[in-house]
Amino acid sequence: MKQSRAKGFTLTEVVLAIGVVAVLIVVFMAMFIPARRTVQSALTIREADRIVHALTAELGELRNSERAASNARKSSSSKYVSAFDKAFYWMQFTSRPATTILVYNYRADLTKGARKDGTPQPWLEDGGSIPGKNTAVVTGVCLANNKERWDDFKALVGPVFAVRMTQLVVERMDSSSYGYKLAPKYGTIYNPYNRGKVIKEPSLYVYTPEKGGGLNLPWGAEVLYQAEFFQLLNTDPERLQHLTWENLKTPVFTRNLAFRR
Repeated sequence: MKQSRAKGFTLTEVVLAIGVVAVLIVVFMAMFIPARRTVQSALTIREADRIVHALTAELGELRNSERAASNARKSSSSKYVSAFDKAFYWMQFTSRPATTILVYNYRADLTKGARKDGTPQPWLEDGGSIPGKNTAVVTGVCLANNKERWDDFKALVGPVFAVRMTQLVVERMDSSSYGYKLAPKYGTIYNPYNRGKVIKEPSLYVYTPEKGGGLNLPWGAEVLYQAEFFQLLNTDPERLQHLTWENLKTPVFTRNLAFRR
């Protein structure tokens, strides 16, 4: 009786099959990798926008613990008459990392009451976190030397960004127009039309007619600035007390922003 033998693949067929699979893989990778990079880029832009929003929202909010007395006529460096005054002083605090503004995410404890500044307390337990039930990830914004917020950094979720703010001041373009340029020094606020005149108190940031010609347009209602965001490699805020901006190298991203009266 004649037995039949199962027919196998020839070497040529195997090579062709491998070639087809290789081509499909190359085509897939060529389409997938750029798409993945696009998604990552979109997520990065989205994250940057979230950080910027957190900063501007904090500068526009005057917390109860930050309010000056009801009869106060002027703000101090820690008690403010208005949110504009708070932003004015906080911008000056960005002159060095030890006192600058930090933006970060942390795991908040929903089982405890808020702190006196109205922010959630951090979750400091080793385990037992149930998102949405007893914990939630929230965004924090604080000054680096605010020790009442240092426990937040024991419950971090993701990176910490230090903010450096530099005023945008007026630059004459020609006899009838002008633009903006960075002020000579970060963390310092000037008369926007006279870069040599430093203004340290928000009550003095008001328009007054100046002699000597030149541009003399009304100002004082807003401060334009560039915010640079530096990602911290060491997220312990105490380590910032001995660093300079030069130690933090290059910002991850920048934004041109403003705060207004």
